[in-house]
Amino acid sequence: MTEARRRPRHDRANAQDDPASPIGRRGFLSVSLASLASSGLPGRAIRLAGAAPEAKALWARITEDRVDLFSRPRPDSARVSTATYDDVLEILRETVGRGLLPHNHMWYETPRGYLWSSFGQPAQDLPNTPLETIPDGGIWTEVSVPFVDGRREADPASPVRYRLYWAMILNVDQRVIGADGRVWYRVHDENAVKLFAPAEALRPIPEDELTPIRPESDPKSIRVNLTRQDLSAWEGPVEVYYCRIASGFGFLEDGEKVWNTPVGRMWTWRKMISRHMSGGTLVSGYDLPGVGWAILFSGSGAAVHSTYWHNDFGTPRSHGCINTPPDAAKWLFRWSLPAVEYKPGDLTLHWPDTGTQVIVEE
Repeated sequence: MTEARRRPRHDRANAQDDPASPIGRRGFLSVSLASLASSGLPGRAIRLAGAAPEAKALWARITEDRVDLFSRPRPDSARVSTATYDDVLEILRETVGRGLLPHNHMWYETPRGYLWSSFGQPAQDLPNTPLETIPDGGIWTEVSVPFVDGRREADPASPVRYRLYWAMILNVDQRVIGADGRVWYRVHDENAVKLFAPAEALRPIPEDELTPIRPESDPKSIRVNLTRQDLSAWEGPVEVYYCRIASGFGFLEDGEKVWNTPVGRMWTWRKMISRHMSGGTLVSGYDLPGVGWAILFSGSGAAVHSTYWHNDFGTPRSHGCINTPPDAAKWLFRWSLPAVEYKPGDLTLHWPDTGTQVIVEE
């Protein structure tokens, strides 16, 4: 079970660049792979393995088909520009105004006007130095650029299999030299999907980055409030973490309400560092590889997990799962029980063993 209001628009991967956009939709890395030492993006630099990241420009990747940008951070101001799916705009600053809907009043100021933040996935552009070797069993990686195209072969001319977005978590099991002479990684997921992506776009995740957070603390619980659209992590009577969410939106299909988030007291029973989520119908289908930090808590497959296809938290919009921002999902994954080993990165508990309690209230 997972979420997306519509199927991701992978057909856009081969679209022509929009001359009105500072960065087109063809493939974010295409503007920079010719030289790792320079690019047309302000503040871009190579981040060497193990080096502390320096301050980087923040970008907003448009997540909707078409959006308006305004002269001021409010919807009754003048419309000054438009942007379309997968356009990438530099965020000059974040500011509070009046939202298009009441659950979110945060806006991004961009060179083309003010963008309502629910319509833009925040991302950075942090290319990496390719690894010399890939360990046996593979490594977990994180997409560290706004987007890059994952292709059927290690060749920039090969057909696109999936577009890979900032914060996706992917298993890499091979390093190859591509047709362009550069290093590419082969991605291989649990659904047997195989594709290739430029190595610079995928940040290797070290094992110590997944060290459990306070595993000895007891009891732990995750509490979700569907009315407020928020989540809290508790250690006994103390709240230790909070974030906004997007839960199931429960629309009507054939006269029946579907895609609700299950309510009640449940327990985590499976955790996966990365999960390829797909399903639904022709009308409401979804196909989402690389969903990070999945914490399954219901028999129907509902999970708390990372979200890269929208930035619209504080309102229902999932197919039943609990969407959280990527950083929140990662923290909850490390903090909740059971602890999961780096490889295979997938652990299932069997009754009577239970993990962290998940309490979902309306």
